Amino acid sequence: MLDRQVFFRQLPHRLSILSGTIALSIVLGTSSNLSAENWTSLVGNRTIQAQMVGLWDDNVILLMSNGKRVSVPMKSLIAESRIQAEEIATRLAKQREMLSEELRQVADAEAAAAPDPLPTPPAPAAYQPLAPNLSIDEAIQQIHTQLREGHLAIAIDALPPSYRSDIDELADLALQKADSNSLNEGVQELHRWADLIVTRQNWIKSHPRMTTGSPDSNSPYVEVLDEMILPLANMIRVGLAEGAGNSETIRQKGLTNWVRERSEAMAPYFRQLTQSFTSSDPRWEVARFDEKTATIKRAGSGTQQPGQRRPSRGETIDFVQVEGYWIPKSVADQFPQWVEDQRKQISEMNAGEFSGLTIPQAGPAAAMATGMAAQMSQNLATLEAAADATAFHEASEQMLAPLQPLLSLAGAAMKMGGGRNASGMSGYGDSGYGMGDSGYEDMGMDPLYDETMMEDGSMDQSGSNYGMEPTNQ
Repeated sequence: MLDRQVFFRQLPHRLSILSGTIALSIVLGTSSNLSAENWTSLVGNRTIQAQMVGLWDDNVILLMSNGKRVSVPMKSLIAESRIQAEEIATRLAKQREMLSEELRQVADAEAAAAPDPLPTPPAPAAYQPLAPNLSIDEAIQQIHTQLREGHLAIAIDALPPSYRSDIDELADLALQKADSNSLNEGVQELHRWADLIVTRQNWIKSHPRMTTGSPDSNSPYVEVLDEMILPLANMIRVGLAEGAGNSETIRQKGLTNWVRERSEAMAPYFRQLTQSFTSSDPRWEVARFDEKTATIKRAGSGTQQPGQRRPSRGETIDFVQVEGYWIPKSVADQFPQWVEDQRKQISEMNAGEFSGLTIPQAGPAAAMATGMAAQMSQNLATLEAAADATAFHEASEQMLAPLQPLLSLAGAAMKMGGGRNASGMSGYGDSGYGMGDSGYEDMGMDPLYDETMMEDGSMDQSGSNYGMEPTNQ
């Protein structure tokens, strides 16, 4: 039934291709010569002007000026006309062959699992590691610019050198205790899923649950696939290619160096995401600074927008400089103890316990997760084995049916501008997801906080519970 659904959903598109083909055939058949040719009888007593449109069983098919077609035997024409007919017939045959090849290519492209070759996004600007001892505003600007260009390595290089060393040490300890076979198998399966999404993208888009509306306009589901899922899948596909995610490889290189190396391969695809879903303008500005400490606030906070009952308070974050690099004060205060706690916890684990995939002590929850993982592996193998779109759709139906509510929700969000808005920012607006101010005041609502409000509407920052303390240890 699925193949019929696909056929009828694509019927208008197929008819448009067919009508275009017919039109092209007519053009090639009737306008091979823009002017009519002269055709003379064998005895030379009659000459007519007409366009030759074909050769059939040694009969020359001519199109007269009145629109009628006549069939003239080759043997009834003089030698010059017969030679002319053979030349035109050869030219028409080549044109038909070219048209047939073009139509075959179109048909093959429509039936293909993915474009060939796979499209590659533009290369980002070259990565520039963060230099030490920058001013706070220079550091913020450079971090923002490198992330916008897709360079995940900046997340590592923005940390103080000793922090990077601690992270490398913890990662190495964890990988020593990990079940490397289980971990590597999990990474390989993740890569296979990403590769499947990328290399079967046409079949995914043509699935009846994905296709809505006219063939000339993308459905909201396809928009989600193009702008979010495909870039993420491509990132994983190139980032973990050829065993790059192997635990031994990570240990040999060190986690931070491994991230830098993989960042370069993934940057074009991460840039696709950042260009679509983030603003080109920095979201933070410096409120106060001295040689070793600084405070930043959300850009534009403290100004009153139309419709607001009071100016936005704006979130602030205190920074300190550690080894020449600016980091949030809350991170600097807690990082050393966090490292010690993690080092102790990992050291106390049994070999093979830390895998991130299976935890024997989890009991029923682990058994359920193992069962789901086995089912996902089976589904993956079935999808990989699908030889055409119909088989792929049938194999994916049992997976997509439970996800239909999520697809509908994503589609509705895209239709309402939930994916991105005109400014390139997240369509969720200033709702406190790290993309803007809290947003409550924009709706004319009073903020429901326990902190004392100042007379000017701002929040009293003198209390011990002002929102800079971490809420999740």
